[in-house]
Amino acid sequence: MQDFFAPGGLLARKLEGYEARPSQARMAEIVGRALENRTHAIIEAGTGTGKTLAYLAPALVHGQRLLVSTGTKALQDQIFYKDVPLLETLLERPVRAAYLKGRANYLCTLKLRQFRKDGLFTPNAIDAFREIEAWAGETETGDRAELSAVDDELWQSLDARRERCLGTRCEDFESCFLTRMRRKAMESDIVVVNHYLFFADLAIRESEAAQILPDYTAVIFDEAHELEDIATGYFGFHVSNHRLQELLYDARALAEESEASIDGAAAVLTRASDGFFGRLMSTPDGRHPMPELTGIDDLIGALADIRQTFEQLDDAAGEWGNMARRSGELESELQVFKAGHPDNYVSWMDRRGGGVFLEACPIDVAPVLESNLFERVPTCVLTSATLTVGGSTDYIRGRLGLRTAESEALSTEFDFGQQAALYVPHHLPDYRNPTFPERAADEIRKILDVSRGRAFVLFTSYQQMEACYKAVAGDLPYPTLIQGRTSRSRLLERFRRKPNAVLFATSSFWQGIDVPGEALSCVIIDKLPFQVPSDPLVQARMRQIEASGGNAFADYQVPAAILRLKQGFGRLIRSRSDRGILAILDSRLRTRPYGKVFMDSLPDYAIVDRVEELRAFLDDRPDRAEASG
Repeated sequence: MQDFFAPGGLLARKLEGYEARPSQARMAEIVGRALENRTHAIIEAGTGTGKTLAYLAPALVHGQRLLVSTGTKALQDQIFYKDVPLLETLLERPVRAAYLKGRANYLCTLKLRQFRKDGLFTPNAIDAFREIEAWAGETETGDRAELSAVDDELWQSLDARRERCLGTRCEDFESCFLTRMRRKAMESDIVVVNHYLFFADLAIRESEAAQILPDYTAVIFDEAHELEDIATGYFGFHVSNHRLQELLYDARALAEESEASIDGAAAVLTRASDGFFGRLMSTPDGRHPMPELTGIDDLIGALADIRQTFEQLDDAAGEWGNMARRSGELESELQVFKAGHPDNYVSWMDRRGGGVFLEACPIDVAPVLESNLFERVPTCVLTSATLTVGGSTDYIRGRLGLRTAESEALSTEFDFGQQAALYVPHHLPDYRNPTFPERAADEIRKILDVSRGRAFVLFTSYQQMEACYKAVAGDLPYPTLIQGRTSRSRLLERFRRKPNAVLFATSSFWQGIDVPGEALSCVIIDKLPFQVPSDPLVQARMRQIEASGGNAFADYQVPAAILRLKQGFGRLIRSRSDRGILAILDSRLRTRPYGKVFMDSLPDYAIVDRVEELRAFLDDRPDRAEASG
């Protein structure tokens, strides 16, 4: 591997403009050793390391099937459409690779034919359906991404999600796009997936001895800082009024198709569902402790009755059996909520818009991941730009149950002291001071004047984002955007397209965003991103840590906030030519003892505390000095 990445090595000889990076070679060495010795590794490697080539190259030498699991579609696309073809060119041989997505991304040909047969078209859907039908005869993958645009509601009637999938009983099983993609994956050396699909597969293997993905001996988790949150969801229980409504809708549609009689059982289930969820709809939006579940026995009983009705219907095609399975799953999960959450689980209710969601999730996923993942898969490599706190990976390893692993934080390829100035003003009051919002808004105006817009202004809550946007946006001579007015992807597109734009946003823009170059030259964060202590899951985790003799704030809240802060700041410096301002307006970074832990965990930015110093920093760009000389 050293020869592959070394000065004068294969990459340098074949890739024009390639510059040898010691951190990339070191990462490839660690990955290769883990694969060879069937051990685990955790590697913090910042942007600019060239992580994907550093783990793909040793994976090909390894010679056995390997999964690459990522946190974002953008990285999946990069690996499959850019990095794998590059390796084929460099190695002068084909690389057998597959790209698997969640079921909802693929077309179901059986549903396509049924939709045409039913003819339930709205005027707006006819042309879109015809486009999909024509595409279905040409596509090799059935992947929605190949379509230029498609109506979400129409696609949901045609996709291959599990709820109405007949599996091997389907007449289209052999020609099914899902079947084709899985077969390709079974013939591949590298299978690219995302974390959601990976953990969906892992959870199903545990509960049903089934699988979505082909067997593998090693997995690379890129963007591994997301694993705890995603695993928490997939090893939990989730019941909502939407799931009940979808079950009833699909059952009635199937009954109409097959001329079956389910009216009595469906009416009883509708009344029980409306009664149960209707009592919970008056709760304000947000997460709440689990309320008294009045009517849950009636709902469980109605689900049992309709399941038995489905089981008794003629099921030559398997569709009624599928409906019975779905009813049984809801019945079983409601039994969990009736009995109270199992050991190591916490439950709560979430109200969002027209939805009521009952949730029960593991407080600590470490035991689940240790037994189901790290003890079963010979090699797991975890990598991300944000895995260390104070230079150590102890926190993330403890949260994930990764007991034994080679750990290393690779040196950065960027000169942060020259490329980024960290602004932490002395003069702002504590964030709880009533004057803070007004003072912070004034500070944001001054910083944006220095940066000439070109900024993300990131907040820890929607309320704070909205209030600051109203106070500041009208005063700015730059285009302003705010999260919530349109989709995330459209916001990013507009931000990239509009010169000097300023985007006001919250948590979803803290990570997984890549805006290279001067379009993003400033990141402002209003407060240290501590988790909300009243959140039921956060509360349960803090209680568990305290009960085991730990310090919940120091051992959990502070490290989690540090990793989120590092992610937020990571939006700015994405290449060696990037340069800009990082600002955090929270005085606790300077006044509280734990502020030093935050500072020790951040790169060696140039630290300033006056706006005038920021202006001088930006004016002192190397390219300007060369131009003036």
